[in-house]
Amino acid sequence: MNVAFSSQSRSHPTIGVRLPPWASNTLPILGGVVDYMRVHGPWRIETPFDSFGEMEKVELTTGWRGDGIILFRATEEELADFKKRNIAVVLLSSEGPDHGFPRITPNNQLIGQVAAEHLLELGLQSFAYLARGETLYQNPQFSPGPRRYSRERLSGFRKTLAKAEHEPLVYLLPGLPLWKKNTWRKIEQIVLQFLLDLPPATGLFAVDDALAALTLRIAEREGLPVPLQLAVIGFGDDLNYCHSSFPALSSIVYPAREIGRLAAAEIAHQLSGAPPEATRTLISPGPIHQRESSDFVAISDPETATLVHWIRKVAPLRPIHVSDVTAQSPYSPSSIKAKFREHLGHGPKREIIKTRLAHLHFLLRDPDLSLTKISELMQFNSTHELSRFLVRETGERPTAYRELFQKPC
Repeated sequence: MNVAFSSQSRSHPTIGVRLPPWASNTLPILGGVVDYMRVHGPWRIETPFDSFGEMEKVELTTGWRGDGIILFRATEEELADFKKRNIAVVLLSSEGPDHGFPRITPNNQLIGQVAAEHLLELGLQSFAYLARGETLYQNPQFSPGPRRYSRERLSGFRKTLAKAEHEPLVYLLPGLPLWKKNTWRKIEQIVLQFLLDLPPATGLFAVDDALAALTLRIAEREGLPVPLQLAVIGFGDDLNYCHSSFPALSSIVYPAREIGRLAAAEIAHQLSGAPPEATRTLISPGPIHQRESSDFVAISDPETATLVHWIRKVAPLRPIHVSDVTAQSPYSPSSIKAKFREHLGHGPKREIIKTRLAHLHFLLRDPDLSLTKISELMQFNSTHELSRFLVRETGERPTAYRELFQKPC
């Protein structure tokens, strides 16, 4: 359905998108905005950039002349100015003032839950959480102060672990002057001390990829084996951090495209004449991209751990049988089954099913993957076979699972 813009808006409204320089999700958020535009008509898009003298520098702040703006965070002064001049506004961060404008953010409680579930699946018995309790900036647009998202992710992480009778070790970084030259050294010292105090074989959820990458850098420098002594997962799936870390960082995907689409729809809603409301729409995170930083199986018997690792590497890609597992080992099938039951509480067949089911859930959380494509990726013979597998193991059909997971909270 096409949006009827108010008379004060031009036929092609000018929409600004301002995200902070550290945000790697700028392009996929813009992709979501473009997805909306393809259906509802073209907009003029402006983003803040500096072409180093080749073009006029664009700044999206007080006095900016446009129709709507999608912001990460903003100051009270900016928001008051936009409201006074009837500019539509959507905020994409849980931090800072809103001045009566809506927010669209990831579901931080669910992010913490997903991280905890992933680390629990590794068989770990010790867990930790590292985040910013407060962040100090000189630039007021970044809204310095206590961090709500850190505490929301901790809440989801802690509640999920509590169900398995675990309590995480928690450290919230204090606010430090990030504009000072050697502040990073102080942060490294604080994080190092926290890591050294953790027991062996701990699963750590860092609030985002930046802190997770810092953790991996410190662990490598100090000789802390990852993932054997410290399994790490972050949030954001920022490839700059995930693949410049060693080992590569496991991370939960930031739902950027969906946030971009919904932000564009909310801008259009305000442009149609609807007054803004100080609501908060929570979007489910994307899947986990597991990489080497959490590729760990907490099993004391090396032979069993090797076989479980093989299953978890191969089973997501193709159907395998117990005979395929036993072919990887010099031990007898009965001995292998006994070892699996001793260390995992179930046999190799169940481990194969659990691994394929976990990967199927991972793929179903990606709305851009069709069931046909997922069947091909996992080598099911058909979408019907995929559906039968999911119904048999969970009682739920693929479409119902997708609706449940992707429904904004």
